[in-house]
Amino acid sequence: MKVKFKGRRKFKNTVFKVFIILLITIISFGTTFKVLYSGIKVSIDNKTYLDYLVNDSFSKFSLSDFANLSSTEFLLKYSFGITNFNTGLENIELSTPVASEVENDVETNIKPTVYIYNSHQTESYRSDFAESFNINNTVYLASHILKEYLGNLGIGVIVEENSIVDVLNTNGWKYGSSYKASRILIEQAKKDNPSLTFFIDLHRDAASYERTMLEIDGEKYAKIMFVVGLKHDNYAPNLELANNLNDKIKEFNSELSRGVMQKDNSGANGIYNQDFDPNTILIEVGGQYNYIAEVNNTLRVFADVLYEYFEEQK
Repeated sequence: MKVKFKGRRKFKNTVFKVFIILLITIISFGTTFKVLYSGIKVSIDNKTYLDYLVNDSFSKFSLSDFANLSSTEFLLKYSFGITNFNTGLENIELSTPVASEVENDVETNIKPTVYIYNSHQTESYRSDFAESFNINNTVYLASHILKEYLGNLGIGVIVEENSIVDVLNTNGWKYGSSYKASRILIEQAKKDNPSLTFFIDLHRDAASYERTMLEIDGEKYAKIMFVVGLKHDNYAPNLELANNLNDKIKEFNSELSRGVMQKDNSGANGIYNQDFDPNTILIEVGGQYNYIAEVNNTLRVFADVLYEYFEEQK
């Protein structure tokens, strides 16, 4: 009996020792992890963070979103956390608000001065992964990227969120009347937000990748181009503005801009709503073969160029 008792007692001692060792190990690991974790300070600039959002938009998603959301809504939700998207107009009369008014920032009291819209709202960029889910990166997403950069520079921005297609359908207009449709939105945006002084119609081109991509120091950019319509009497200020911004971009890199295209032939629109205000511009950022990350890099530069221009005009 004594032998059995001693064996049982020895077993209990062994179990107790193992338990103590495990407890000490767990406590030591937890303490070490806490010390190391608290000592880590992660610093990330806006560019890196935005690049991460753009490239990692699809890492976390709900499968039901593929069936319930349009491509633009999906990207805005998972890239920028934008969940409210106005899909169309209940009434397109000018007396009805059609642009979302930006609320003044409580701390900085920033009023919107820049209005970004897309006459060709469904123009898309290249995205091999997204194509598997019938999802496209569009110029509408690019508009929100530009808004983000300008906002970081203290510039109040409105991005038009209403559907150009719905305006066309409501009026029985075809795609060729897209500028006529966007004119309704521009006029209402100005009426609702008198502080607006600068108007940007953001497009993408249909040129080859070789013509629309530029690599600078190992980083790829989507080339930008300005389009100015000459079929209205007061185009001179629009042209001067486009040339001014084009020159500033070329100061960053002489090849990033594809220049200023002037259109006055009968086959072209020739106005592009630039008769609305001298500070109305049309830009084509990249083309159909550019990735949204390349567009992002260019818009970061363009935002700095706009900021510099605005500062000079004060």
